[in-house]
Amino acid sequence: MSSLKTALFLSLALPMAGVHAQIYMCKDADGRTITSDRPIPECADRAMRELDKGGRTRRDIPAPMTAEEKRRLQQEDEKRKAEEASADEQRRSDRLLRARFKSEADIEEARKRALEQVDDRIKRDKSALMAAEKQQQQAQAEAETLRKKNATVPTVLQHRIDDASHTVAATRKSIQGHEADIAEVNAKHDAMLKRFREMNVAAK
Repeated sequence: MSSLKTALFLSLALPMAGVHAQIYMCKDADGRTITSDRPIPECADRAMRELDKGGRTRRDIPAPMTAEEKRRLQQEDEKRKAEEASADEQRRSDRLLRARFKSEADIEEARKRALEQVDDRIKRDKSALMAAEKQQQQAQAEAETLRKKNATVPTVLQHRIDDASHTVAATRKSIQGHEADIAEVNAKHDAMLKRFREMNVAAK
């Protein structure tokens, strides 16, 4: 409907409808233009336009969002909140990094201390492993001697063998864990060093 026809229609419709503060207009599913002095049920799922009594547009009322649009909007909102939370966490981490380290040398010194602590744990475990392996070998040798004599291995001796074997396995696993700690310490301090350099560049 042309602007002239719309204005003419409204001028005719208003006297019949009485004096109203606004008029609602939309196109239905068949493309017909519908007007009313209240929101139009036939266009509940379509965009509507609200006009004043002079035929001027007061506001455009968008069509309700579809389920897919609502889902997409929710995803975008969740993504935005996650990005904001990540940015807040990065700023907090940066403040702590600045407070703890004044130079790259400070970070390297912290790396050195952390690696020394891990190295000490590895040395202790290796010493314990040697002792456990020695006890295991001695107990196994005693048991083998008895077997050669067709003698029964005492329960207490078998417990010694089992305990020593368990200690050996557990200590070896502990050493492997400490070796993984070394890689973690280096990765952590590499990341701090990288971020420290990035902040220095940004500050210039």
